[in-house]
Amino acid sequence: MIKLALLTVSIAASAMSVASSYTPEQVRSAVKQAGGAERFIVEIAQNTAKMSGQMLDDQTQLTGSVAFERTIVYYLRMVNYDKRDIQNISAFRRKVASLLAPSVCTAPLASILINEYRAEYKYMAYSKSREYLFEYGFNRNTCAPSYRW
Repeated sequence: MIKLALLTVSIAASAMSVASSYTPEQVRSAVKQAGGAERFIVEIAQNTAKMSGQMLDDQTQLTGSVAFERTIVYYLRMVNYDKRDIQNISAFRRKVASLLAPSVCTAPLASILINEYRAEYKYMAYSKSREYLFEYGFNRNTCAPSYRW
């Protein structure tokens, strides 16, 4: 179970690897150039959606991404797990979210979008048979240092 959680953490690195190299000034400029946060978030989702179907690691497949308003949603499929394989889905969700939070909340792109433009990064996980497992989101509240999953 922990291995799956750690592999899921790699999603942030995979989906934001290019974006993490930008400075805050470059992010703000890109938002402005796109015509605002909503349009910029749509561009991120569209670029990420081009990776749909790709394996992020040996356990996790990116199946899509969409944007609406200031939220970007990443859809993930845990290709080696059915819902019945995870004993406590709620505890598993908390563990995955808490492991992923530091990398998402401090990444230059996500940090600027979340803290300055009130964006949310949402992750929705499904089993290998496409059963809904869990979801979690990173926003100003869940990225606050005092937040406990």
